Amino acid sequence: MYLCSRQIDINARFGLPRIAFLSFVTTIISFLIAYEILYFFSNTKITDRYFLIFLVLVLFLYPIHKAIHLIFLFPYYKSFKKYKLIRHRLVPFYNTYVNTPVNKYYFCFDLITPVIVITSICAYVSTIFPQYGHYLMFLIALNMGYSVMDFLYLKIILFSNEGTFIEEHQTGINILNRVETKYNHH
Repeated sequence: MYLCSRQIDINARFGLPRIAFLSFVTTIISFLIAYEILYFFSNTKITDRYFLIFLVLVLFLYPIHKAIHLIFLFPYYKSFKKYKLIRHRLVPFYNTYVNTPVNKYYFCFDLITPVIVITSICAYVSTIFPQYGHYLMFLIALNMGYSVMDFLYLKIILFSNEGTFIEEHQTGINILNRVETKYNHH
């Protein structure tokens, strides 16, 4: 049995406008830093060819980001719950969460997995095709912006001394403690 020692709702705690602002600023700063690093290590002329492919990648980056979270949490797939974020019929925008206790450190690693995977892939591909490096650096930066909520949850979980398990819900996460129960039969 698990007892909740703390509930965390990032949206309620920080507010959606503040989170959106943090994401936007993180994206801009990440792009400036990533592009400067690329520019420092490569003197290849950049090109705007394949801009439509870049736009498609931008559109699919968020679903890819979410899919990486779910792939890492695949051992818990029977506990995946989904809910529609936008109530309009034509907009299929869902969020998926794991409705079962997950080890705190496993969950924390899952929070940073999309940053590690997408950044690594984009950085590697930019070494092979430096003429498209600016596209790839923007994808890294955009993914960093998407990861702001992950980073906020990560900070709170790691600096919280409570609980050893995390359970996700539609409204946020719960930090849980496992409690042993003894059943007495008389």
